[in-house]
Amino acid sequence: MITTVSQAQLKLGFQVAPTISTNRVDSETLLINVDNDGTGINLSLGPIADIQLTDNYYVSTGLLFTSKRVGFEVTESITGNSLSEEYSLQYLQIPATMKLFTNEIGLDKRIFFQFGGTFDFNIQQESESDLNVLVDDFRFFDISLLAGVGMEYQLGTTTIAYISITYHRGLIDAIDETNIGVIGDISLNNDYFALNFGVKF
Repeated sequence: MITTVSQAQLKLGFQVAPTISTNRVDSETLLINVDNDGTGINLSLGPIADIQLTDNYYVSTGLLFTSKRVGFEVTESITGNSLSEEYSLQYLQIPATMKLFTNEIGLDKRIFFQFGGTFDFNIQQESESDLNVLVDDFRFFDISLLAGVGMEYQLGTTTIAYISITYHRGLIDAIDETNIGVIGDISLNNDYFALNFGVKF
C-alpha cells in the first residue's frame, strides 16, 4: 500500500457541465394526484482531482456546485384542476468514482468509463412558484449513483482536455417534510444527465 500511494500521481482540474434534470415521483395521497412536471436545464461546476493508481485506473473526486430542479404537477382528484410547483435546489457535491481508461485509440486520445457515486449536501432551496403546496423542507443529504463514458485528449505535456456524458440517479428521497395539509406520502428522487467539459493540469 505504501508503494502504491507513493507512486500515485495527482491531476487537478476544473469541470463545467450543463445538466438536464428530472424527478421520479411516487405518491400515495388523498384528494390530489402528484406527478413529475417535466425536465429542467441546470449547471454543475467546480474543481476535480484524478488520482492515478495505474496507467489505466484512476480514482476521481472533486467539489462541485450542482443545481437540481424539482417539479410537481398537482391535480385535484374531484375537480380535475391542476397546478405546477417548482423548486430550485443547490448542492455541494463530492464525487467518489473510478475511471477506467483504454489504451490510446488515436494520437493522444483515450476513452474512459466512469462509475461510482456522489455525496450531495443541500446548501440552499428556493421555491420558483407563488405557493408552496406540497413541500415544506428538503433533506440536507443525498446520494446518487453515477455512470458515464468520455474521452480525453492530451493538449500538451501536462494539460489534458476531456468531454464526457454521465447519468446521475438519486438514491435517497429528497423530501424531508411535506406540507401539513397534504394527506398521504410523497417521495421524490432527483435524476439528471450531464455533459461534462473539463481541463486537467
